[in-house]
Amino acid sequence: MRLPAVLGVAAVVLAGCAQTVAGSAVPNPAQGITPLRAGDTDQVLIGPAQLHDIVGVKLQTEADQTRPIPGSSAVPACSALDAAGMAAFLGEKWLGLHVMLFTDGDRHDHVVAEAVAIYPDGAAAAAQFATGTKNAKACDGQRALSTGGDAAWKFTVPEINADTVRWSKEQLGIPFDWTCFAEARLRNNAIVQAMACQGDDTGQVTVTTMTDRMSASVWELSGR
Repeated sequence: MRLPAVLGVAAVVLAGCAQTVAGSAVPNPAQGITPLRAGDTDQVLIGPAQLHDIVGVKLQTEADQTRPIPGSSAVPACSALDAAGMAAFLGEKWLGLHVMLFTDGDRHDHVVAEAVAIYPDGAAAAAQFATGTKNAKACDGQRALSTGGDAAWKFTVPEINADTVRWSKEQLGIPFDWTCFAEARLRNNAIVQAMACQGDDTGQVTVTTMTDRMSASVWELSGR
């Protein structure tokens, strides 16, 4: 069954200046920027009703926490990319953090996760993003067991740059497709992340839509 393999992590953890264009930062030196506050995390995250519109199915909350997900992959280079909200990606110097996991209940066709971490300033967020992504290239093509579980995954990391990383992990050893697409972006003094797992490639569209919306929320809170 797909869901238990993906929820293994949840079982463990529950014990400059810019304006936005389609969620992206566009330089605008004439305007200032206000750092997000620790309590702004919930204004950045996407609620279940909005997720229903994005994913197309009703989702229920399976995990809701204000700490990053601990643990490391059997392949250390992939530890930061195992799920949205990994401690290996977000570090310990954040001011506020929120991680949520949703599923479609008994259907076992969709798993969606999102995370936001807010840091003291843009420089601290940028430094943590660089730390969280420094091994991402080495993870590309790797096969590894998931954190806190026994599912085997193949990782693919097609894009890494100064403020965005996109990756996917495909579950191995099962007779059907099950792939998790994920994305993380650096925006102002925050890092936003999304992951969508399902049996086809539309999870990529889901995570890009999610990170676009979270990015837009960051810039709005920043005074854009």
